[in-house]
Amino acid sequence: MIIIGKFRHRAGNLSKPWLAAVAAVFFSLSAAAEQSAVVALTDVWVRALPPTQTNTAAYLTVINRGDTGVTITGASADDLADKVEIHTTREIDGYMRMEQLRDLSVAAGQSVQLAPGGTHLMLLGLARMPLSGETVQLCLELATGEEVCAVAEVRKTVAAQQTHNHHEQHQR
Repeated sequence: MIIIGKFRHRAGNLSKPWLAAVAAVFFSLSAAAEQSAVVALTDVWVRALPPTQTNTAAYLTVINRGDTGVTITGASADDLADKVEIHTTREIDGYMRMEQLRDLSVAAGQSVQLAPGGTHLMLLGLARMPLSGETVQLCLELATGEEVCAVAEVRKTVAAQQTHNHHEQHQR
């Protein structure tokens, strides 16, 4: 007797096409779980800003433990933000400017740190500013269609208080 979920089936009643379909689903789910297991998110946090702000930033380290590179094509943050974009900070003509990135690649066996003053996630169009100590679920969307998620702690930092006006340029 084979048990699948809550349903029991006698092996003699299972057709070969049905078994093939179940096997295909099982192996595709196993491959998806294996891919997302090789991508880990650590040190995940969201910057707390004054409640009048409609945007904030998230920071984390993406670790690719796999044998092939991965590409991050998007992100989401619960129902907190209308959208989440990948941004980087660059010096252009003596001024620091933020630019949106279409994607972000992490080579096999490497990690990428998203940190203040560099590459980061912008949470745009916030329904409300999360408070320090709250948590937010952040998910990264991979080019394969998979998502890798982690819980981010909302932190209020001295640097965040001093530079919160930096994010006002993202008003949309």
